[in-house]
Amino acid sequence: MANIFSIGQSALTVAQAGVNTASHNIANAATPGYNRQTVIQVASNAGTGAQVADVRRDYSSFLGNQLLSTQPQQSQLEVQYGQIQQINNLLADTTAGLAPAMQNFFNSLQDVSTSPSDPTLRQGVLFTAESVTTRFKEMSAQLDELRQGVNGQIEASVRDLNIAARDLVSLNQAIVSTKGGTDAQSNDLRDRRDQLLRDLSKVVKISVTEQDDRVSVYLGTGQPLVTGSTSHQLKTQPSTTDSGRLEVVQDFGKQSGSPLSSQQLAGGLLGGLLAFRDQNLDSAQNVLGLVALGLASGMNAQHVQGYDQSGAVGKPLFTLPAVGVNPSSANQGSASLGAELGDLSKLPASDFTFRRQGDQYQLLRSPDQQVLASSASADEVLAASAGQGFKLALSGTLEPGDSFLIQPTAKAAGGIGVALKDGRELAVASKSPVVAGDTDNLRQMIAQQSAKTLNGGTSSVQSAYAQLVGRVGSQTRELELTSQSASQIHSQAEASLQNASGVNLDEEAVSLMRYQQAYQAAGKVMQMAQQLFSTVLELGR
Repeated sequence: MANIFSIGQSALTVAQAGVNTASHNIANAATPGYNRQTVIQVASNAGTGAQVADVRRDYSSFLGNQLLSTQPQQSQLEVQYGQIQQINNLLADTTAGLAPAMQNFFNSLQDVSTSPSDPTLRQGVLFTAESVTTRFKEMSAQLDELRQGVNGQIEASVRDLNIAARDLVSLNQAIVSTKGGTDAQSNDLRDRRDQLLRDLSKVVKISVTEQDDRVSVYLGTGQPLVTGSTSHQLKTQPSTTDSGRLEVVQDFGKQSGSPLSSQQLAGGLLGGLLAFRDQNLDSAQNVLGLVALGLASGMNAQHVQGYDQSGAVGKPLFTLPAVGVNPSSANQGSASLGAELGDLSKLPASDFTFRRQGDQYQLLRSPDQQVLASSASADEVLAASAGQGFKLALSGTLEPGDSFLIQPTAKAAGGIGVALKDGRELAVASKSPVVAGDTDNLRQMIAQQSAKTLNGGTSSVQSAYAQLVGRVGSQTRELELTSQSASQIHSQAEASLQNASGVNLDEEAVSLMRYQQAYQAAGKVMQMAQQLFSTVLELGR
């Protein structure tokens, strides 16, 4: 009799576990990262009913890892495409962009050639020159705003990484603390941990290892973020040579580690932001600056060859910004570095670094940090700068480890202006005293529109800008296509995992009915056992 009771009791227990599990699945069907759970029941010792051996978490590690591997690339390409679209729209504007402003400027010079003494036409040249410089400044400011936006998103990404790292440590400890109980106790915790890993892979590419129920997480090329029960926090800080450029470093309290490279932080939202900044934004801003310098410097060089309406030698038409030179905040020596523009045809659209490494002075070009010159003689390296379109002058002592960032073009678009205010100062003539109809110098100024003065004598100002527009357009289209492809691959991986591990409400409804019926049947067994027990008691009386 007792055996029937125990069998019925075990049946009730198993059926109740099934109802609870199916209900739990249904309740969490829309919970991000939740994986279907299944009751595993086995027969007890012969003739003693059944028991719940486990509540299994139906999770495919293979598909889960596949999803982790597709997420970083999808997120990186998506954010990089979204960012570069803004540059593409800025540069390719055919109505309010730079190209029509430059064309209007050269058209106004053409107008003056028809009537050199007309004060309205002369003043019109200065007006269109102002329009060109204003457009350069506006575009430079918009690129600066993009850079500030990237900095804000980098800071937010690092905060997300740090929060996720701390949460992972807590989940590691919680999962370990369930050891000794049934796996059902840790299923939901493991779901939360796997979802957190997927969220992390949206921010940056990660690799994951598991040992003793704890996961360790590494960034990019092996930088630790979580090792078992320890989280390794990150932080952002301004570059030592460029306060407007944020770097990500390991947080060691008062001290910080070396900046993490874009290779160490590849993939995900953070990797996309860094890739956009390093590959697209920096390049666009430098080329825009080179075009501004090419226009302003080329026009100045020709303008000072002529004579204005009063017969005076022409003055510079445009004002040029100083070459940007930023000493590292970590410099120990007393050195100062001066820089000025040289042969613009040799000037690439790049930043440079002048530094001392041990006993070697070096000149490097960004972004690849290619060493252009290295010598124990500072003068030899300084002289090598002329081959890059600028000249350097060093004073004071440069200690080992000291460095300077040189930016000939990065800020140039925002720094040019119009020097002349009076149209009579426009140096149209080629000789003095000025003879009526002498517009030879003006013709040479107009010729600057197509003069190949940039990129080693292969590009004019307008063609260099057109190449920038074309290149950014091509990069935008390429990122659009690769982003779409990565999204499709990721969606397929996500669907595969959902099909294998997700909750199917129809299936759970069927399971719920089956366990309800089993529960009712087990109740009948218990009822029958009660009746038999009562009959035996009556017979005993």
